[in-house]
Amino acid sequence: MNGIHDMGGMDGFGEVQPQDSEAFHEDWEKQVLAATFLIRTGSPVDESRFIQESIPPADYLSQSYFWRWLHSLETRLLKYGFVSEEELRNPEGRLARVDGFQAVRAEEVETQRTGRSKRMQVDVPPRFQVGDRVMVKNEHPRGHTRRPRYVRGRRGRVHIDYGVYPLPDTRAHGLGDKPQHCYSVRFTAIELWGSRGNPRDVVYLDLFDDYLEAYS
Repeated sequence: MNGIHDMGGMDGFGEVQPQDSEAFHEDWEKQVLAATFLIRTGSPVDESRFIQESIPPADYLSQSYFWRWLHSLETRLLKYGFVSEEELRNPEGRLARVDGFQAVRAEEVETQRTGRSKRMQVDVPPRFQVGDRVMVKNEHPRGHTRRPRYVRGRRGRVHIDYGVYPLPDTRAHGLGDKPQHCYSVRFTAIELWGSRGNPRDVVYLDLFDDYLEAYS
């Protein structure tokens, strides 16, 4: 979707102000991060991203990073019936149901903390080869996508084929994995930004088969 989260190429937000190196500024932020990783509902990463992307722009810009994570977590817990609105307002009470939770084994905790690859071991032929010239489809989906606005309609060249991965666009909405190849695609800054681009600069973006079409 074309939301405020997709800021690539946008102007007017002022200079980026460096902050300290601490990942967390409040204790509750640590709890939100842990709960997000360990409470499994739907497709946690992709669905969570779409929920955050759907936050009204004024709220998205005025709230903190982990507030958006908390909003997504609460939304998913409500959606799947694990808590009620009343329980969110009164967190000392009992959960409405616990039977749908998947227990996390101790050995999984480290994997959750460090991340794990979603690469799929399935036989799906690639639509493109390294070195192929491609164009990003100029489409504007209303749902979740990992295809930034600033690259749509732009031409690049396939740099790396990472293999087969689930498509975030479908997983975010419970429509299955739709396995396909994901590529690193190289774009020149001139192609992306026109005369404002530095001719020596390039940008690499990870893009799926569904986002691309052949260009000669």
